[in-house]
Amino acid sequence: MSSLSGEERKIKKLLKAAELDIEADNLKEAGEKIHQAIQIAKNIGNEELLNQIMEFIQEFTYSIEPQSIELNPIETDGFILDIGGGGQGIIGKLNDKQVVAIDKSERELEETKNEALKVVMDATDLKFLPESFDTCTSFFSLMYIPRNKHLKVFEEVHRVLKDRGKFLIWDVKIPKRIGDYKAFMIHLRVRLPHDEIEAGYGVKWQKQNIEYFKELAKKTKFKIKNEWIKDEIFYLEMSKEE
Repeated sequence: MSSLSGEERKIKKLLKAAELDIEADNLKEAGEKIHQAIQIAKNIGNEELLNQIMEFIQEFTYSIEPQSIELNPIETDGFILDIGGGGQGIIGKLNDKQVVAIDKSERELEETKNEALKVVMDATDLKFLPESFDTCTSFFSLMYIPRNKHLKVFEEVHRVLKDRGKFLIWDVKIPKRIGDYKAFMIHLRVRLPHDEIEAGYGVKWQKQNIEYFKELAKKTKFKIKNEWIKDEIFYLEMSKEE
């Protein structure tokens, strides 16, 4: 009979599933499973298991220091289009029924716990009429979209935003590829007004930074209204101005 506890067996199972996800290039799913394993190990205070998880991560992924961000509800009277709003559904947790969350993954949307309207949709082919939204958001989701599709996403967002509508982006700096690592990972602590969420985001390696997205904004005639950089994460607020 195995001497492992139920929590330890769950961690082993999560890591095995994460390894299969990595082999299949399902890095977002792998990141979530690894984060779950870390939380279980921390909760039971098992340092040995935690070290094993860290070794597992280091074998496949380049992981930066944990990052943190504090958010408040977005101030807008109209609807918010949230790109990649499945999974943790942070924007939906902030603004509830004001949010229309789109994601290519039906499963991701089904697992999201918030009051947003959830729609399976590709951000490069938005099925909305022009000037439908006051605000569009992308909370650590552009990093999951292939780089060669980013310009199309910006064009589509510009089309569906109303005049003076805002496009808000939170994302992470991903440097030029390091060594033979297959994936890039960020552990993020998100502080909301009435909650605190920890999440792991693992993606295929593709270089990006705030200047890259500012250049896309310029190409699509967005005007930069606000920006900040904190450690490895950044924020851009853009406005559609005809």
